[in-house]
Amino acid sequence: MANLCTTPLVLRSFVSRPQGPARAQAVLAGGSKAVLRCTCSADDSENDSGMTAGANDPSGVLSRRGVLGALAATAVLQRTSDAQAGFNPDLLQPCTSLNQCRNTLDGINKDLEADPDDLDSEGLKYFFESEVDRLEKNKQFVDSASKSLKSGENRFLQRITLSVERSQFDNTVDFWTKGMGMKVQGDSADTSGLRTVTVTYGDETLLKETGGNFAIELVESVSPSQPAWLSSGSQLKYIQVAIGNVRMGNIVDSGADVLYSYGYLELIAPDGTLVKSRVGTRRDPIELLCYEVDDIEASVRYYEEVLGMKVLETTPKFECSQVKKGALGALGFAKRECVPPPYNTFNPRNVPGSVLLSYGGMKDSVGVLLSPRAPLYNPPEYTPEAAKMVEPAAPGTRYQSMSILTKDGVASARKAEVDGAKVELEGKVPGIGVKGSVVRDANGYGIALVDYDDFEKTR
Repeated sequence: MANLCTTPLVLRSFVSRPQGPARAQAVLAGGSKAVLRCTCSADDSENDSGMTAGANDPSGVLSRRGVLGALAATAVLQRTSDAQAGFNPDLLQPCTSLNQCRNTLDGINKDLEADPDDLDSEGLKYFFESEVDRLEKNKQFVDSASKSLKSGENRFLQRITLSVERSQFDNTVDFWTKGMGMKVQGDSADTSGLRTVTVTYGDETLLKETGGNFAIELVESVSPSQPAWLSSGSQLKYIQVAIGNVRMGNIVDSGADVLYSYGYLELIAPDGTLVKSRVGTRRDPIELLCYEVDDIEASVRYYEEVLGMKVLETTPKFECSQVKKGALGALGFAKRECVPPPYNTFNPRNVPGSVLLSYGGMKDSVGVLLSPRAPLYNPPEYTPEAAKMVEPAAPGTRYQSMSILTKDGVASARKAEVDGAKVELEGKVPGIGVKGSVVRDANGYGIALVDYDDFEKTR
């Protein structure tokens, strides 16, 4: 799995020192390898920029190509001067289309033909080659997703909708945009002036090579009372993201609280939403939505058989055994002890027995993590260690629904009205503004099933 932990290390090693640019050019031009330490992730060995780092490579050796890419990324992140970083940051913007990327790359290759030793052009070439590769892979993904939606073979988890109290609305928008790096895709207001803001890491549509990105829809609220289809229901446990650069100063300025920051981050957004952030790169940085459920087996069955998701991973449960220790053990008395499953320090821990489901793969699609509700963990398995991993949802979170694109939202909802689930709305789904239905499952979570064709008409 990829990570971006090398970027700040390159920044500190090259840019922050007075001799940084000269040292960087000497290393790069000489074709040698720079030795840098990377301790961001214990299970990341080869990342997308060609850098080798992590537990599988204790030396942390980075290739010349990897250093070039990191130096280019450093110029973007830090907006350093041309003289210091060697690049014009305005040139290093994510491509908006494959044609734009390819045309830019053609121009850079011509520059390198004229001057093969031009370090600036070599760094730019690496950056735009990476962009072309990213967009080509994303195009394959959205083309496949769109085709399967039109045929009815699969569905697509597209967004989550949260109700945010008015006094915290602007701060919450700032948290997701200035702090977590998302972009505002939509900002509208109803007749009473209440706003709805949609934020994403890229285009939502599946018809663009830059599209297929998950959306977080924030609905401004002035009262705890809501229409039936907007009722709070059960609380969302947390949202998990995997990104390479978190703006901690902006996160704190937005009014968010930092609960944990060793290996990964646990944050409470201004609206009360718990957000877990780890270092990593994905097609879409939104990694999963975690929900607490009363009956894990029944819930998994519903999401698999009714909603059409597939199980990707199950978190191992505690291993318990009878252990004989000390004087009592010598007399034949055994004590039951439970050992938690192994975990990676750099990844948020799941509750033992949690199940991850998705409409796609683990790296390219947003997942749903179903987590056993805390009271289900009774002694002897409910140890102090387990208690730390089974925390209740953050207070203040007002979950409305998650939206799933499907071929026919109304028909899909009627089929989903089983095992205690109920249809609460049919017609135009507010917020996303397209035809569909809202179902509330047995755990109280709202699920909007949205017509894919109608969705694309509004993007």
